Amino acid sequence: MFGRRKVTVQKMEDDRLLDNIHQIQQRIGNTQRMMNNSVDIDDTTRIRLKLDQLKYQFLYLEARRRKAKAKATTNIIFGDEDTFLKQPSRAEKHW
Repeated sequence: MFGRRKVTVQKMEDDRLLDNIHQIQQRIGNTQRMMNNSVDIDDTTRIRLKLDQLKYQFLYLEARRRKAKAKATTNIIFGDEDTFLKQPSRAEKHW
């Protein structure tokens, strides 16, 4: 009313989803840097990293499905060794 745009619930939830993606992305990067600089890596650290990667993959695919738009450009791809966004092959689907 009177030229004021309402913020929709979908837009607020998309922003929250993108914020969660960004936080998990930073956590994955910090954990990977810590693992690269450490000599002895605890199993719980590896499990948490894998869990964060799976959370990231799920949230990323959800954001793509919802066609959420980011406020700022972010670097989503970490490097060549990160393959958790790779689609499984036919052999991997039947594990």
